[in-house]
Amino acid sequence: MRLPVGTMHFRFQLAESWPALAWLARCDRQSDVVDVIHGARVEVTRHWFCEAVWDRPFAAGDFDQTDLVFGSGARLRDGSVTFVSAGSTVDRLQYLQAGPLTLISNSLPCLMAAADGQVDPAYPHYFRDFSSIRLGLSRYRPTLPTSAGVARLVYFQNVKWDGTRLRETDKPTPTRDFRSIERYRGFLETALQRLGDNLTARERRFPYRLLGTISSGYDSPAVAVLARNAGLRDVISFDRARDADADSGLDIAMRLGLGVTVIARDAWRAKPLAEVPFIAADAKGEDVFFKSAEEQLNGAVLLTGFHGDKIWGKYTKALGPDVARGDQSGLSLTEFRLRAGFIHCPVPFMGVQQIGDVNRLSRSPALARWDVPGEYTRPICRQIVEEAGIPRDAFGMRKKAASVLFFNGSTFLSADALAEYLPWLEANAEAWRRAGIAPPDATPGRHETSLQAAVARLSRLIAAVAPLRVARYVSGWAEREPLFRWVFPWALDRARAVYARPRLGAPQPF
Repeated sequence: MRLPVGTMHFRFQLAESWPALAWLARCDRQSDVVDVIHGARVEVTRHWFCEAVWDRPFAAGDFDQTDLVFGSGARLRDGSVTFVSAGSTVDRLQYLQAGPLTLISNSLPCLMAAADGQVDPAYPHYFRDFSSIRLGLSRYRPTLPTSAGVARLVYFQNVKWDGTRLRETDKPTPTRDFRSIERYRGFLETALQRLGDNLTARERRFPYRLLGTISSGYDSPAVAVLARNAGLRDVISFDRARDADADSGLDIAMRLGLGVTVIARDAWRAKPLAEVPFIAADAKGEDVFFKSAEEQLNGAVLLTGFHGDKIWGKYTKALGPDVARGDQSGLSLTEFRLRAGFIHCPVPFMGVQQIGDVNRLSRSPALARWDVPGEYTRPICRQIVEEAGIPRDAFGMRKKAASVLFFNGSTFLSADALAEYLPWLEANAEAWRRAGIAPPDATPGRHETSLQAAVARLSRLIAAVAPLRVARYVSGWAEREPLFRWVFPWALDRARAVYARPRLGAPQPF
């Protein structure tokens, strides 16, 4: 079908060598064509494209009209294109304007490759800047200076192209009835069932399956219980937490009748340069242990409990619609998932902007019997999981974490990554000299500053008298690896190598 002159439309080009779910759109003020280059598993139609799942029928492509969307894509409607981000802050879009062209992508390394842009190797605060998303949607740093111009990072909002400019727009945010635990739980279960219908729709060229996670904590067991009626049959579990304690959740999964694959948390260390896509996503990379489960993740919609600590925690203080978090966990998956071929659905983000209503439920008399003493209590999760037949002492007893802390000297880069990173530092030494500072000492091993050494001595003295939390914080700072400050530019430079630019051709047939 020929389109009338002056009608905005997509022109697609498959990039078979790209990560399967990556895409890049080029918008030109001098053209009605929006060129889209994409990986092999991006769904493409005449009026929309996506690597996404949402709470409405797939065939209609109405992912621009809901906040319950995970993944990303774009919808042509009423003469403009709406680029849709995930309804969470563990994924994002990024765009960059250069003259008449605007480039937008679901991958930061892809955007940098397309724009031929570089970040400053000598800038030491990338971790701080990316981490600012934990402060909320109105307080994070949305810009990333590059040699090709200033890139903008977009979380939770959509971005509309009207033929002349991009502007960020809010997602639809309906007010839902969370006045009782029954209504809130019903909302979550219904949303998951609708997502389950969407991801298996016969109209999809690339259908998905649900895959959960399970641990001995609160959030993932609650998600698993909620998702069973939506078609969840299998979960993955990591064998231990960061402190080496067992954390598999194997017994919980078996009691729930779910198939479970236990993954060795540290198996990623045997995979070459596993850190690269994780650090290139958010300058921290703490979710790198998911690399160990890459085979299981392919073709899945991964249900996780990220942000459950805030929305389901009884003592949450950030109760506004700004989506403030305690950390940035989950964000480093945003590049890796494009390569591994899965969509990330953190269930606690569903209805997240009504966190105040959810927290009132956690504090209500109706959930008092599900409350437990201490700060680590999530009555909503406990009710959901215990009513599914899981004993009280089988989960949620002690807070654990599986994240990998690259900023600590003892858990810095693996040997093969370090073998690439240190020569990269030396090759880019001129960037520090131009800034009037000495280049970092690019030699193997941890580089402890004199201040850190002093703090380490102090932490040993106060460990016996200070609260455990304070002692851990002080000792953790003392173990910081100074070379971590510049690891993001290296990882971003390395990650963009997979995005060779194909030549744009004729539109793909549908």
